[in-house]
Amino acid sequence: MSRFYFLPRTLAPLLLLLLLSACSFSLAEDITPPPGAEIPAEMPSQPPPSGPLYPLISPNPAEGALIYTDKCAPCHGPSGLGDGPQASQLPNPPAALAALEVARQSTPAEWYSLVTQGNLDRFMPPFNSLSDRQRWDVVAYLYTLSIPQETLAQGQELYKANCASCHGLQGSGDGSEAASLQVAPTNFTDQERMASRSPTQLFEAISAGIAPAMPTFDTKLTEDERWALAAYLRSLTFASPAEIARSQETPVPLTTSEAGSTGTPLASATVGENGTITGQVVNASGGDVPADMTIDLYGFDEMRQTYTATTAIDPDGSYTFLDVEMPVGRAFITSTEYNKVAYSSDIAVVEAGTTKLDLSIPIRETTTDSSVLSVDRMHILFEYGDPDTLRVIELWILSNLSDRTLVATEEGAPVVTYRLPEGATNLQFEDGVLGERYMETPGGFGDTDVVRPGPGLRQLVFSFEMPYRSRLEFVQPIDLPVNAVVILGPEEGVKVKSNQLQDAGTRQMQDISYHMYTSDRLEAGSELAMTISGRPKGTSLVAGSSTNLVIGLLAFGIALIVAGAWLFRRNRAERTGIEAAEELDEELLPGEAAEDPETLLDAILALDDQYRAGELPEEAYRQRRSELKAHLKDMLGS
Repeated sequence: MSRFYFLPRTLAPLLLLLLLSACSFSLAEDITPPPGAEIPAEMPSQPPPSGPLYPLISPNPAEGALIYTDKCAPCHGPSGLGDGPQASQLPNPPAALAALEVARQSTPAEWYSLVTQGNLDRFMPPFNSLSDRQRWDVVAYLYTLSIPQETLAQGQELYKANCASCHGLQGSGDGSEAASLQVAPTNFTDQERMASRSPTQLFEAISAGIAPAMPTFDTKLTEDERWALAAYLRSLTFASPAEIARSQETPVPLTTSEAGSTGTPLASATVGENGTITGQVVNASGGDVPADMTIDLYGFDEMRQTYTATTAIDPDGSYTFLDVEMPVGRAFITSTEYNKVAYSSDIAVVEAGTTKLDLSIPIRETTTDSSVLSVDRMHILFEYGDPDTLRVIELWILSNLSDRTLVATEEGAPVVTYRLPEGATNLQFEDGVLGERYMETPGGFGDTDVVRPGPGLRQLVFSFEMPYRSRLEFVQPIDLPVNAVVILGPEEGVKVKSNQLQDAGTRQMQDISYHMYTSDRLEAGSELAMTISGRPKGTSLVAGSSTNLVIGLLAFGIALIVAGAWLFRRNRAERTGIEAAEELDEELLPGEAAEDPETLLDAILALDDQYRAGELPEEAYRQRRSELKAHLKDMLGS
């Protein structure tokens, strides 16, 4: 049976957990105040965002839909029309987010700020329990409320016919005619640019054109066609749920049914109206679809798997699951395997009255040519702790803009290799260890995970240590083309010199100051070289300050929110918390029960509950949860 790439929250990757840990877990702050309630002078909220607001990773509307149902629909309604069950109890009607006059005038950055800070004058609370990424996911979903799928499909066809030759099929500004233009075409996947553009602004640019290269379309396209095209341009910054799902590793489902299209509801399934799920396997690389493929169907209620079924495809590549239980709110996804690589559909959530869903699966041919990869952004953070050691944390965001999945040249070989600076030691990873997903290579390491097509789908976070005695010649080998580099260092006491870097000034957030440097594109085969000297003064980026740094970076929108949180602490002062976690394990995993996947999953859920209740310190929670997750991953053969 194939594995699918949908991530239940209970088994979400450590990256997402670290983002969550930087935010409040108090759900009370997300509850709309009752009518007549006295609004306090100050209500806990995220700090007002400063600097440019844009997401680090492409937001996922499907994940946002789940959050919207829980947090927003009670007031704004399931369809975003402001008609939720609590709407009539409020003194002011909630905004009709799906109304065109509202959605078309709003930018993603504006909606993100509203979700972050709330609007207590209209009884909307700040959503402090949501991570930075979750808020962007919700914002992405809000735009889908006013855009029917047929409009998006129309916009896609119009884009291919009128825009792709200059802006590229993915919207990255790399079309076949781009090089011949006087001005480089707009990159519609640029999150910073697009987060500050409303649909109306996109519509106006389409209508009036942009001299000297972009023509006007006010006479060539109808008004509806221009709005459809604007909607599609917006969608280029939002990752499809399938792309996000496939970008992370997900465990094999805990229970499977025998082959056949008859579904198997698990113990916690909610009985509901039955329906049909259909789909089509499409080879997005232009190849054939094997006739002997099987399709797995999974259903989730509140992020727990509650349904599974398997069927074979028909000769034309289509498939059908009959008599599927479809309670409102259940999320479905289908999965298959092709050339030893797992592929999955988008995620579909059952709405009231739904009896039919379509979950098609794109599969890809494979390639071993790593030149299909590029690095959208490389982020480097320097942290000072041990007097003789400098810790370096790096975050790489990679894209595969080809139509093929990158695989290893041979079994057991890495898919992508990375070289480290000479002298690097104590290599650690955010989501794995050497000997498992990662392997040691001469001068660096290799990643054995395949890289599926899509922009920004692979996020790699790792750290290492360098010997440091107040001066270091730091040389980072560049084996893939890098479009942009962002470096963070202490504000005072440390000097970073390089003819490749531009000084971007200082920033201060949550009482933590840092200095930022940037670099433009670096070609494959080059090096990023700099001289680092001195030591930080005060609390600027020294060990122990990273938690506050994370909170500040969340507000500022800088990518190193992940790296700042993830520093592999081993704080002895929290040993009691670790012991508490171990005692909890003994309680939850008696004897051989620890070898049962479902028991391990329950233990992870219980650990989450203990942490949210304030009974475990954060470091102990992270460490033990990571261990339980790794144990489950090993057990399931992920």
